[in-house]
Amino acid sequence: MLQRYHTIIKPETNGWFVGWVEEIPGTITHGKSLDECRGKLRDALELMLETHRHEARLGLSARCIQECIEIEVGDGAEAAERCGMQYPA
Repeated sequence: MLQRYHTIIKPETNGWFVGWVEEIPGTITHGKSLDECRGKLRDALELMLETHRHEARLGLSARCIQECIEIEVGDGAEAAERCGMQYPA
């Protein structure tokens, strides 16, 4: 199963690139080249997802229900409205 994540890569004045994944806080890295930064971002994301999944499953019992959900990702305003929340301007 493939999942899509969004990254931001910022060129630094020293020639390096700093990148992070929008959806997973803490998934940030850097590289000497754009390709190196992209590769390290992929590795960092995989590690973060594996770590979060492992930690979330530590307390599972036989009564727990595990399932997948899929969502359509927009700008967040519609989801906030459905939840009765105010979306930041």
